[in-house]
Amino acid sequence: MKLYRRMWLLLPLLFLITPRTLRAIAAPSSLCPGVERWSVKTGTDPDAGLVNLNSSTSTTVETLRAIAAPSSLPANSRIKPTETTQWVITGMLMQYKLEDDKDYHLVIKGTSGNTMIVEIPLPDCVKPSGSGTPFLAGIKNARDKFNHKFTATTSFQTANVFVQIKGVGFFDTLHLQTGVAPNGIELHPVLDINFLTTTQHVGNPGFEDGATSSWTLSSDVINSSAAEPPHTGSWDAWMGGYQTTHTDTALQEVTIPAGANIATLTFWLHIDTAETTTTTAFDTLKVQIRNSSGTVLSTLATYSNLNHASGYQQKSFNLTPFKGQTIQIFFTASDDVSLQTSFVLDDVNVNVGQLCPSCL
Repeated sequence: MKLYRRMWLLLPLLFLITPRTLRAIAAPSSLCPGVERWSVKTGTDPDAGLVNLNSSTSTTVETLRAIAAPSSLPANSRIKPTETTQWVITGMLMQYKLEDDKDYHLVIKGTSGNTMIVEIPLPDCVKPSGSGTPFLAGIKNARDKFNHKFTATTSFQTANVFVQIKGVGFFDTLHLQTGVAPNGIELHPVLDINFLTTTQHVGNPGFEDGATSSWTLSSDVINSSAAEPPHTGSWDAWMGGYQTTHTDTALQEVTIPAGANIATLTFWLHIDTAETTTTTAFDTLKVQIRNSSGTVLSTLATYSNLNHASGYQQKSFNLTPFKGQTIQIFFTASDDVSLQTSFVLDDVNVNVGQLCPSCL
């Protein structure tokens, strides 16, 4: 009888439990231990209204990384114009992770191979009621899209997919974050994310047929010797390495679709040399883009005996300016009269990303 009496006494309290109260019980403030300019990260700062959400500025990872780092970081106000601009970048989503503050930490690689961080907060962590920020709808949108594609955990996972990201600029403190830009720039919060379909446009990228399929190569470039082992597989393209005046070439023609949002050339390169100089480039490898007639449109890089290193290194270049064109990917290695330098290529890829309607 006493038990029933006590239950009746509790009934009035049940009517005081509103959806907001239940939400607070389910998601206490300790669930989202926001630190480091949390109000600016989530748009609950007094300057959030300065961000024009009806306008966005397209840029690149490289351009954002080049912005001068501010001398100080105000706790509750924005650094103009970077933190009052909605930016759009396209790059490769390399890794992602669920952080302690419930943000999704995404590492985005630009066309040069450099990275920066973008973050998607948990909408429930913006404010207990979800109000007070003009960014809430965008945060929910981005979080839902990401959850449809991936499941983030407290450990980094690899994605390697092209994405187009829209978000607000933000300078974070440097504390050894994975993928952080040297100036601390991020897009935080992310307000939209679109996953791009990725196609690879180089035939026989790893030279694995042991012949010149898809490539136009000078003689004796295809290699399976243990003297210059491949990056992957059993074959590579060994250019140079002669102790006499000699030129090797490798060429493949590809078409970059007009509708490409991003296009990158990547390859793995190993350079070893018998040269001892630390100042003179005696032997060189040029990486060029030519048109279908062979006219040089751009020299992307020139490597030499001065760049020798143990093992392979991946190189990355932006081909987006050539969208809508048929181009030649052209490598040319030149040896001088003595002391060899070997330029060993493998896993040459031209990856193109385009908006994926079914992923939106």
